[in-house]
Amino acid sequence: MKNEELDQIIEGSFRAEPGFRLPADFAQKVSFSIVRREQWKTDLHEYLYLTGVLLALLVVVSGFYYFVDKAFVIQAFTFLSGNVITVTLLVLLLNFIFFADRVLLRLLFSRWNKN
Repeated sequence: MKNEELDQIIEGSFRAEPGFRLPADFAQKVSFSIVRREQWKTDLHEYLYLTGVLLALLVVVSGFYYFVDKAFVIQAFTFLSGNVITVTLLVLLLNFIFFADRVLLRLLFSRWNKN
C-alpha cells in the first residue's frame, strides 16, 4: 500500500462518523480492569514474598536452636518425621488460609465492589 492511499484512508476515517458508540463508563471499566489485574499480581507477589520470609525465619531459628540445643532440634525432627501426614496436612491448611487471606479475599472483594 502506498503512502498516498494510506493518507486518504486515514483522512477519510477522521471525517466520517464511526459506526459504533462507546458506553459512558467505558474508560472507568477499562481502568478498573487494569487496576484489578495489577492488584492480583501485587497480592500474589506479596504472598510469595511473605511465605519466603517466614520460611527463612524458620530456617534461621532452627539453625540457632541447633547450635544452642542439639537435643531439642533432634527431638523436634523426630516428632515431625514420625507425624509426616499430620504435619503436612496442617502446613497445607495453614498455607491455604494464609493464601486465601492475602490473595483470594482481596480478589473477591475487588470484584464485588465495582462501584
